[in-house]
Amino acid sequence: MELFTQLFGRLLVFMYHCFDRIVIHGYLSGLSRPEQVVYFFRQVVGIDTVDKDVLSRRTNEYQQWVEAYARNHETPVEWAEKGVRKEDHVLPWQRAMVRAKRYGVYFIFKSMEQGPTFRCTTPKYPTKDPNHRILAPQRSRFTHYYFKIVSCRRQSLTCHHPMR
Repeated sequence: MELFTQLFGRLLVFMYHCFDRIVIHGYLSGLSRPEQVVYFFRQVVGIDTVDKDVLSRRTNEYQQWVEAYARNHETPVEWAEKGVRKEDHVLPWQRAMVRAKRYGVYFIFKSMEQGPTFRCTTPKYPTKDPNHRILAPQRSRFTHYYFKIVSCRRQSLTCHHPMR
């Protein structure tokens, strides 16, 4: 990837490396429907029973990945403070990236926000499929990640990624 970027970087406008609400609802809208989430876990991931533990494990793995990414790239990860303008808070890191002629993620905010998610329950009555669970849409509070990014053209962007 580094060689590709060196060779063609001046032609790149922006690289997108996360799923946010726009991507999920616009391009992967199936993952906002319970039956498609079940399909994804069963057919793509290879997990027969989609239950609370499976969803929690996926969340924990993602959160650990974000923390490891930040550690490996020396990127600050902080909870967003109320009353503090995010753009003002990250300005020193953004300026340092621009001065160093670097691009990519330079800061990650975490914020507790409400959004769409799923509740997983076992059916009240037995079904033919012992792995059957009921996924019902609901709204709840969970950690959202805001990735602050400098693109190849030195524009500052925010990539929002909610993760329960």
